[in-house]
Amino acid sequence: MSTIFLALNAWREILARVFEGFAAQTNVSPEWLVNPATRRRLKLDYYYPDAGIAVRIAGLTAKGQPRQSDWDALEEEQRDQTRAEMCRQNGVQLFLIDPMEDPLKQLDTLTRLLSRASRMLAQSDRPDREKARWMPKLAEARERVSALRSRVDKAPEQMMANLAESWRDREAGPPPAPEPLPMPAVATVAIQDLAVGRRVAHERFGPGVITAREGDGAEAKITILFDGEQERTFLLALVQDKLRILS
Repeated sequence: MSTIFLALNAWREILARVFEGFAAQTNVSPEWLVNPATRRRLKLDYYYPDAGIAVRIAGLTAKGQPRQSDWDALEEEQRDQTRAEMCRQNGVQLFLIDPMEDPLKQLDTLTRLLSRASRMLAQSDRPDREKARWMPKLAEARERVSALRSRVDKAPEQMMANLAESWRDREAGPPPAPEPLPMPAVATVAIQDLAVGRRVAHERFGPGVITAREGDGAEAKITILFDGEQERTFLLALVQDKLRILS
């Protein structure tokens, strides 16, 4: 797989993980996204209306092939500027991804856009029940970006390759569900035993390895990378009695 397509698949996996729980529209041209110069609609690669976030992947043609023409690149840059302005006018944060640029800086940008989207939602006239539903989910999305950034920072090339492979697995569909592990009726696992690197089994998600712990007391959180390559973060107090130590 070429470098650019590996990076593209890695970013697709990042978006799938970060915006888990948000409805996604792909390859969409909203009615408000019209280029004033041409009166033609512009395209978004991903649009998450409930989050107020849109995504455009730079450097590709509509067919997903690397651009060759400098003229095409200039035209696309002008369209990107128009796209960003139209999104801004309609209260949407545009995240522009360049697969060949530093992923850490772009993850930092995504964190800022999610924070701005949360503030705009809080100040908007959307119903209170929608704010109560989506503001916590935006906070969770920021936490997922932070967790991904930490992992990418440790080994950028390897982590991006792992994410690209996870995307390929996601496209292929979920694997057959493994046989559930027997859960012996024993006492709740002690918190001090849930250390980073420990293999555990979750009563729903199956076996995995603890990759991170952060926070104290009621706010303490634990992150587990399950064998199916799904990584999830839980409040430790809520997940403690659902885990069993494997090794």
